[in-house]
Amino acid sequence: MMIKLKSYRSGLDVVPHGIVEDIKDIFQSTNIDVKSYAASAINKSLSSKLKQFGWSDSVRLDNSSKISITSMLHGIGLCLQTGNVSRTYADLLKLQTLYMKEIVRVGIIIVPMSSAAKKLGGNLASFERLSRELPIFKQVITMPILLVGFYE
Repeated sequence: MMIKLKSYRSGLDVVPHGIVEDIKDIFQSTNIDVKSYAASAINKSLSSKLKQFGWSDSVRLDNSSKISITSMLHGIGLCLQTGNVSRTYADLLKLQTLYMKEIVRVGIIIVPMSSAAKKLGGNLASFERLSRELPIFKQVITMPILLVGFYE
């Protein structure tokens, strides 16, 4: 798979270059067909590879809740979203909460490009939509974020 990157509030400048390169390597070594019902296989494969590069299992925002993000590494919060577009807004809130608590200093959100999202299913999160809509929330989402879009 291949990726496209987009920086929000200097996210690409805050994420260390080595971690960006690791993410590129993870996607280059992932060979899952992007097709209907493949989201689960993509999530499982990417999560497994992230762990090989030192990323954690899911991280809860608070011990009193099951709300979590996909992973963390060195003060970087990561959300992998291959589901319904509405879940991306939850991911943004979760990352912003961790940022405000000073648990993370930057976020990474991984979503399919719209061409891949269409193959995976209907009304799914996409890189293009998130890129277009994220600036609408500039007064609320104040943290640096690196957007990663994947496609075949």
